[in-house]
Amino acid sequence: MLQKAGADVRKYQEEAKKAIAAAQAATAAAGTRLPPGTPPAAAAGAATAAAAAAAARMVGPDGTPLANGLPPLPAAAAAASSASDSAVLNNMRKQASGLMQSISSNAPGYARMLQETFMGGSQQGVPASPAAATAAAAMGGPEHVPGQHDVRGGAGVGPHMQETELERKTRELQARQQQLIMEKRKQEEERLLAALGQPMGFYKGKPLAALVVFRACLQWRAFQADRTSVFDRIIQVIGSQIEKQQDDNACLAYWLTNTVTLLHLLQRNIKPASGSSGGVKRVAAAAGRSIMGGLFGRQPLPGEASIHGGGVGGFRMVEAKYPALLFKQQLDAFVQKIFPMMRDNVKKNITPLLGNCIHTPRGTGRSATTFAGRRRSGSGTGADGGAAAAAAANAQSRAWSDILAVFDDLLVKLKDNWVPRPLVQALFKQLFSFVNVQLFNQLLLRRECCSFSNGEYVKTGLAQVESWIMEKGTEWVGESWDELKYIRQAVTFLVIGNKPRKTLDDITRDLCPVLSIQQLYRISTMYWDDKYNTETVSSEVLGRMKQAMVEHSSSASHSFLLDDDSTLPFAANDILAQMDDKVSSS
Repeated sequence: MLQKAGADVRKYQEEAKKAIAAAQAATAAAGTRLPPGTPPAAAAGAATAAAAAAAARMVGPDGTPLANGLPPLPAAAAAASSASDSAVLNNMRKQASGLMQSISSNAPGYARMLQETFMGGSQQGVPASPAAATAAAAMGGPEHVPGQHDVRGGAGVGPHMQETELERKTRELQARQQQLIMEKRKQEEERLLAALGQPMGFYKGKPLAALVVFRACLQWRAFQADRTSVFDRIIQVIGSQIEKQQDDNACLAYWLTNTVTLLHLLQRNIKPASGSSGGVKRVAAAAGRSIMGGLFGRQPLPGEASIHGGGVGGFRMVEAKYPALLFKQQLDAFVQKIFPMMRDNVKKNITPLLGNCIHTPRGTGRSATTFAGRRRSGSGTGADGGAAAAAAANAQSRAWSDILAVFDDLLVKLKDNWVPRPLVQALFKQLFSFVNVQLFNQLLLRRECCSFSNGEYVKTGLAQVESWIMEKGTEWVGESWDELKYIRQAVTFLVIGNKPRKTLDDITRDLCPVLSIQQLYRISTMYWDDKYNTETVSSEVLGRMKQAMVEHSSSASHSFLLDDDSTLPFAANDILAQMDDKVSSS
């Protein structure tokens, strides 16, 4: 392409040199001289004027030939000189015709311009001057140029009107292309939004909906747009799907994965626009290319962002405008909305079951207590005690089994929808924290729960939970066992032997290091042994606890209770930092 352009430039320069030389020869014959450095167009004009002046001097006002440009002779002399005058006129016409042929052979473009100049007046309906007619006749008349309108037959369209017509058609073509692009863009948006209304599934652990949305916005250059409605429409579709199925954790897990993945792609591939003039020029140039080349089916330009992330393969980040940055914030808000919705759905399912986990059911509890009393008095049968213990164990097993079944169902849905593991771990840690708060507060509020036998009952259930956590592994449920430390240490205090011999340091450092003095004092004063009739801690330890509470001025009512923390246990940036470039959770 560059070689062809260079050849065209050299050819133009050669034609210009030849035209100037021919024009200088013509003006020299007419008695004029061109100054050095005259442009080709000026030289051609000078040559035209010289030829026209020479031809004009050959005819008079009435069209009769003039001899050397002199006034007409008397009739007698005219008859004598007519033969010589005709010869001179023919000679001048031959010279003008030769001059035009020379210019035509050396510079065809300038020759056409000269012909149109002398023929333009008659073509527009204005009679040509005798000089122009004579010069035009000497030049042989206008020449038809392929690709242009033929103006030799009379009225025609001039070069300026031809250019205006071309510009008009170009504008119409560009407007039509823009309209077609916008129509196709609209169709693509409708197809995308319709597809988002249905689950797209996953491919190798990657959510297709997030990838399709990101890829479409990248091809549409929506991230660089100052104004666009596509992001608002996508948010509306996702929001409506979440609201319609807010009780379905499978649907919520699907959208949690897609929103987090899309947020991850935006985090890796877009950045706020710099606002510099260079950036504006690049955006304008890209917009111009999109008008002529089309927006759809376009391959990313070298160095553009891709679905593989901004840090992979040397891709540069896209400078995003305000709509794209707002879209990113809305996705972050969706993550912060979906996660608590899933957590609260599970809380509603397990809350009615937690009552049977902290206290033995009434029927079995009375039977067990009665059996314990009879056992101490030596009455009763072993069969009665065995039945009571079995009933209590069955009731407890069913309560924890139902809760763990809810957790199993939740974990399956999270895995099926490829929720990133950091989010899965955070969800289970918060759920077990909720279990810890509920059981611990019930223990401290209900005296019947602070018995020795009830401590053994809760301890058995916690062992069942520990086994489930170990089975699922920390890769999915994280350190959820640590979230139960309050209820675990409280139960340890209930079932420990020789409480009167324990010092305050033994209790606060070894047995229950996480419990506060208020919580230890509450358990110590509410404890009772319905099985072996043992005593609580010594009065000295109770006195020291009470004194410590007074010194710290923290003996307010119910200060021993735990609060359920419903805030998000993570930050979006922390989760995104743990996601790899392949957007995979495994």
